[in-house]
Amino acid sequence: MLMRLLAALFNAFPVRWQRRFMTAAHDRFLVGVTGLGVDENGRVLLARHRFGAPQWRFLGGFLEPRERVEDALAREIREETGLVIEVGPVLEVVTGYRWERVEIVFAYRVTGGTAVLTSEIEELRSFPPDELPEVRADQRGLIERHAATAIAWSKAH
Repeated sequence: MLMRLLAALFNAFPVRWQRRFMTAAHDRFLVGVTGLGVDENGRVLLARHRFGAPQWRFLGGFLEPRERVEDALAREIREETGLVIEVGPVLEVVTGYRWERVEIVFAYRVTGGTAVLTSEIEELRSFPPDELPEVRADQRGLIERHAATAIAWSKAH
């Protein structure tokens, strides 16, 4: 009975106020996009970033307001490396363990551009999935779980 009363009260407000109530009542999260990139030979594309942990990692970044998640990944990789990509299927959605974020992990393949090192990227290389360098532990797990799927998708396109 109480829930019906609360629902009726909530629905009596204009939508703009309903949104404000929902925003105030819920935690906020960053939305990240990252990708397991593979080249034409089935190697995994990894980067050593100038900031953060020293291990090799995926490329990616954060969503901007009103941006499609696929477009965010393509933009981040283009900004960080100069590469143009085709974004594939979602491989996994993970949550951050050190800070509040949701990260969407896609498969992708490079379709153009020229690789350049930027102020964010110190080194960029491709590795066979069974000969990985020191990779951040969570991303190593993603590679182990999803490399075959990313490679199969890339070869089909």
